[in-house]
Amino acid sequence: MAEEKTETDTQHNNNFSSISPTPLPTVRQFRRGIWTITFEEQSRTWNLFYDDIQRAYRDFLDSGPAAYRLLAEIVSLAPISSITLLLCTSWLGVSSSISLGFLSYLLNLFERSFSSGTVTQKDYELIAIVWCLFTVLDLIMARLQIEAHSVLRARLRSHFLPKLVNASLRVDLLTLQDDTSQFPSVGNFENEVPGSFFLERLLHKFRTALTLISQIVVILRAVSCKHSPEKEIIMLLCILHPIIRCLTPSNGIGCAGYVFWTENPFYKRLGVLYDLAFLPQCRADLILDNFSTTVNSANEEYDRSTKALGHVKDLPPEPWRNGMLQPWYWDFLTSITIDLPLVAYVLTLPSHITPSALTSIALLHQATKALSLSVGELGIDCTSLNQVFARAKWLYDGLEQNGGMLNGTADYPCAVKTSTRGMRISFRGVTLKYPDSPKDAVHDVSFDIIPGSLVVVVGVNGSGKSSMLKLLARLFDPSSGEILIDDEPLASYDMEQVRATITFLSQSPFIYPLSVKDNICYGLGSDVVLTKAQLDTAARLGGSYDWIHKLQDGYDSIIDPWTSIGNGIDGGTYGPVSERLKRELKSHTTQRVTISGGEKQRLAASRTFMKMINSQADSRLVVLDEATSSLDPIAERDLLSAFLNLREGKTMIFVTHRFEHLVKNADQIL
Repeated sequence: MAEEKTETDTQHNNNFSSISPTPLPTVRQFRRGIWTITFEEQSRTWNLFYDDIQRAYRDFLDSGPAAYRLLAEIVSLAPISSITLLLCTSWLGVSSSISLGFLSYLLNLFERSFSSGTVTQKDYELIAIVWCLFTVLDLIMARLQIEAHSVLRARLRSHFLPKLVNASLRVDLLTLQDDTSQFPSVGNFENEVPGSFFLERLLHKFRTALTLISQIVVILRAVSCKHSPEKEIIMLLCILHPIIRCLTPSNGIGCAGYVFWTENPFYKRLGVLYDLAFLPQCRADLILDNFSTTVNSANEEYDRSTKALGHVKDLPPEPWRNGMLQPWYWDFLTSITIDLPLVAYVLTLPSHITPSALTSIALLHQATKALSLSVGELGIDCTSLNQVFARAKWLYDGLEQNGGMLNGTADYPCAVKTSTRGMRISFRGVTLKYPDSPKDAVHDVSFDIIPGSLVVVVGVNGSGKSSMLKLLARLFDPSSGEILIDDEPLASYDMEQVRATITFLSQSPFIYPLSVKDNICYGLGSDVVLTKAQLDTAARLGGSYDWIHKLQDGYDSIIDPWTSIGNGIDGGTYGPVSERLKRELKSHTTQRVTISGGEKQRLAASRTFMKMINSQADSRLVVLDEATSSLDPIAERDLLSAFLNLREGKTMIFVTHRFEHLVKNADQIL
C-alpha cells in the first residue's frame, strides 16, 4: 500500500508573500515499490485558471514575433516547397473526413436503395471510381509532403547551422557549458536541423486541428439528414468518448509533474554489479585484480543483494514504462465509451430495424472510431502551441548570443608598450571561484612576470595552478582582482589578438578527430601554406615524427574518424546482411588510429612547436601545464630542451611536478 505524506513550506511562503500572493501548492509524497514519488498538488480554482490564461498570453506575446519571423524565413528559403507542404498537410488533414463523407454518402445510397429502389448500378460504380481516385490522390499527397519536407530540412540546415556554429564560437566557456545554452547537442549532426521541430510541431497541430474540425463538420452534415430523436441520440453518443478522453488524466496523480528516486541500497548495489559484469572497460582490471576470486565474490554479492531486495515492483514510475498508470476506472470509461454508443443505440431501436437504422449504426461506429483517433492524437501531443513558438525564440536567441564576457577593443601587441622579449604579466589580488563551487579555485594571488622570463609554477594537486593559467587566456574572468598584460588590463584587449600570441599546451590535450596534419597545423589559419619539411620539423621537435611515419597514411591518417549514427549503432548495416556486404562496408570505413596518452602529448607538442616556429604566428607567451606527465624522463628532457632552445622573444611558464630539469634555467618560481 502506498505511503503518503504532505509538506508545507511555511517559511518559503513567508519570505515570498510580498512578491506573490498566490500560496505555494502542497507537496505530496508517496511510495510505490522501492520508488519515492513527490509532486505538487494542484488545486484548480478560477483564479489559477485565469492566471494560466494570462501566463499563456504573455508567453505568446514574448515568443509570437520570433515564430512569425521563423515562419517567414522558412517560406523565403523555399517558397514552392513551403506551399506544397502546406497544401499536402491540409489535404491529409481532411482526407479522413472526406473518407467519412464518402462512407456517409454510400450508406445513404444503401438506404435509398432499400426504401425506394431508385439507385442504379452506375451510382455505385461512380462512387467506387471517385473513392479509388481519392485514395490514389492521398498517396500522391503523402509522397509530395515527404519530398517537400526533405527540401525544407536541407534548406534549414544549410541556412542556420553555419550561423549557429559562428554564434557558438563567439561565446565564452561558461556560457557554452550552461545547461540552458541555446545550441545544438553534440553527437547529433545527422539529425540536427535548426527550426525543424518548430515546423514539424506546428504542421502537426495544424493537421490534427483540421482533421478534428472537418470530422465534426462531416458528422454534423451526415447526422442532420436523420430524423429526431435519432440524430440527437447519434450526436450525443458520438461526442461521449472524446469528452472522456479529454477528461482522462495523463498519469496516476492527475496531470501533475513529479520527481522520483530510490534510496534502496540493494537496488543501487545491483545496478553497480550489473555494470561490472557487462562493461568491457573494466574487464582488464577485473582480470588483474584476481579474476576468479573477484568473479566468485561478485556472483555471491549479486545473489545476496537480489535476495535482500526481494520481489518488489522495481519498475521506474515513468509514463512511457507504464510505471504511473491512471486509476483503472479511467481506462474502463475510455474503453467502454468506444463501443457503448453502438450498444446504446441498438437498445433504443424499436423491435423492427429499418434500413435507416442499419446505416446509422454503421455511421455511428465509424464516426466514433474517427473522433477517438483524432482526440487521441491531440492527447499524445504534449507540446503546447506556446512551447512550439518558444522553440523559434530559442533558435534566434542562440543566433544572437554573444556570451557573458565583453571583448575589449585595444589592439595587441601594442607597438609602444609591448616588449620584443615577450609578454609582461601581472596579477593583482586575483581570486577565481567557479559557479556552484564551495571554495575558491584561486585565492588572492599577486605576482609580476617580466618579459622573456622562464617561470616554473609548482604546487600540490588542486592548488589552482591550471585555473590560474586559464585566466591568462581569459577562458574565465576573475571573481575579483585584476590581470594586466603589458601594464594594461587584460579585459581591455581584443582577446582574439591576445590568444593568437599565446601557445598553450595542457596535460590532457584534445586531439581533434581530423588528420595528423590537421592536428599539427590547427590554429594557424587557412591562408598559411606549409611544406612537408616544416611538418617534419615540428613533428621532430614534439617527438611524434617516428610514430607518425609508422602510420599507414602518415600525416593523412585520421585520428578518430567521424561515424554516423547508423554506423555507430548497427555498424552501418540495416537488416540481415551477408559477410560480403560487411566486407564491402569495411573497405569504405576509415579505420580509427590507436593513440596512447604519451603519443597524444607528443602530437600536441608538435602542434605547439608548429605555432612557435611559424613566421606568421607571433608567439609571445608559451604555457606548458603538466604537458610532459605521460612521457618518460628522457623524452621529457628532450622536449623541454627543445622548448628552451626556442625561448628567444617569448615568456615561458611551466607547470610541472618534475622540475629538476628547469630549476637551473628558471628566472622565477611561483
